[in-house]
Amino acid sequence: MPRSAGFLMLLVLVLACDRATEPVDLSTSSGAAFATTGKIIDPSALTPDPALAGAEAVCQADGQWIICHTTLTIQSVNQPLVGFPCGTIYETSIDTREGIRWYNAGDSVIVKRRVTQRLEGTWSLSSDGAGPTVILEASSNWYDSRYADPNDLDSGTRASHGEFTLRAPGYGTIAHIAGVDTPDGSHHGVFLLPEDPAVAAELCAALTP
Repeated sequence: MPRSAGFLMLLVLVLACDRATEPVDLSTSSGAAFATTGKIIDPSALTPDPALAGAEAVCQADGQWIICHTTLTIQSVNQPLVGFPCGTIYETSIDTREGIRWYNAGDSVIVKRRVTQRLEGTWSLSSDGAGPTVILEASSNWYDSRYADPNDLDSGTRASHGEFTLRAPGYGTIAHIAGVDTPDGSHHGVFLLPEDPAVAAELCAALTP
């Protein structure tokens, strides 16, 4: 299904952080549960199951926590992006995400998550990737916790930081988004979007033979 350019930008920047907040200290709570340290835990027994998103997950008991290390790789080949003045742009990329999830050992419910993402690829006006291309690079980190619904990780409080660039030979950096996104939705940093008319014009010029 084609994605809009705006959707991609939100994906990249939500795509990210490392807040100063530390894991909830369950040891100060009455009746805190502890799991046998080192014991391998079946991911499907956790809420939510980290494998449901298509990730590989290794989960292990660690005292009051069950800690899962996750890896997810998303490959896109000529994925259409709509909303540009020069027509549909096609993305070919590899998106790699490595995460750590902390689950409460008492009830196996997620408490917080941290993810690091690296995306590299190209954009082209050709549906088979031929012709001129621009180079796409993105890196980000995000941290979320305090989920209203533990089965919906988007319901948590999130902060992130990251960087997204589009560049091409002879043009240098065309689009650039970098900085920090705070839980209140504010962005602090550079915000030069491909949807900006001047940026879109330069992008289209770089992609047009």
